[in-house]
Amino acid sequence: MTADPPKIERHSMAQQVREDLRRQMVSGRLAAGTRLPSEPECCAIYHVSRPVIREAYRLLEQEGLVEVRRGIGRFVSPTAKVMVQGSINLSRSTTELLAAQGYDPEIHLVGVDERPPSPEETDAFGIGESDPVLEVRRAYVGNGELLSYAVNIFDPRGLPKPVEEIDWTCSVAQLYAGVGRHFTTAITDISASLLPDSVVARYDVPAGVAWLLSDGPLYDQHGKPMWWSHELCRGDVRTLRVVNRPTQSG
Repeated sequence: MTADPPKIERHSMAQQVREDLRRQMVSGRLAAGTRLPSEPECCAIYHVSRPVIREAYRLLEQEGLVEVRRGIGRFVSPTAKVMVQGSINLSRSTTELLAAQGYDPEIHLVGVDERPPSPEETDAFGIGESDPVLEVRRAYVGNGELLSYAVNIFDPRGLPKPVEEIDWTCSVAQLYAGVGRHFTTAITDISASLLPDSVVARYDVPAGVAWLLSDGPLYDQHGKPMWWSHELCRGDVRTLRVVNRPTQSG
């Protein structure tokens, strides 16, 4: 464990504990099979309450990074390091992902509209069929080329600011982080898809070329939905690693 971990802010304590433990798994400080400190021991290390540690451990268990052995304790999964390294692209915002690839992307606002929700959106947000959702269409451009095109769907009632005060050319993840909500989990379907004709024409990209489609909801550290992402990314700027594992038993 880190001898002197960074100070944990109250608005995201469990998330920050989780992230520190993940970093230690990547560095090898917490190797596969290592027994994690008990909840009281971890409270003393991070100077936080027991519910905070319990929540941080729960998030790690959901990711398959920690195994629970009844009556013994919690242990780092044998594949934790590989899983963290392989999934890091999914736990970054699009802006961070593109920046890591050496781009300095500009975000272009293509459109903002209210519309009725789809059945999957009503389920994800827990809203009624008559409750409108906000559809925000944005393009990420680097070196004059289209890198990614995203359609993000929001429940207007859950936005961190009133719609008219939001600058949609900035990172949405950072916008939510400003009110203490941090993206931790995405349930994402990956497939190949074509860009809309209007986007092909606007950005002068080759027609008929499949892009990598990531489609699904994103959740914060409390398991609450933040937005639904329907994003098309150019294949040479995003790669994905899939780690298959059996269902974790308690």
